[in-house]
Amino acid sequence: ITLDSFMIEHPESSFMLRVKGDSMIDAGIHEGDFVIVERTQEAKPGSIVIADIDGAWTMKYLRKNGKQLYLEAGNKKYKDLIPKESLSIAAIVTGVVRKYG
Repeated sequence: ITLDSFMIEHPESSFMLRVKGDSMIDAGIHEGDFVIVERTQEAKPGSIVIADIDGAWTMKYLRKNGKQLYLEAGNKKYKDLIPKESLSIAAIVTGVVRKYG
């Protein structure tokens, strides 16, 4: 079995990113892990996304309150991120890869 055949449904629009920080640890995503992401502009609330919020890139849960989209960390010590100017979704997280040792 290969990682590509098991984890990647759309290889032409998918790539991997190395995780920095601990804002998604409650989602099982830890610093040093790799996330498999798929480029998209259409993400649903509840998805883990790679987003540009007010000029800063981050990985968080996409949430919606009424018409307002915002980002929520998977770690209670971080506050919600509500865009002041812009929120652009670049990709959704489709998998996590962790190497031990």
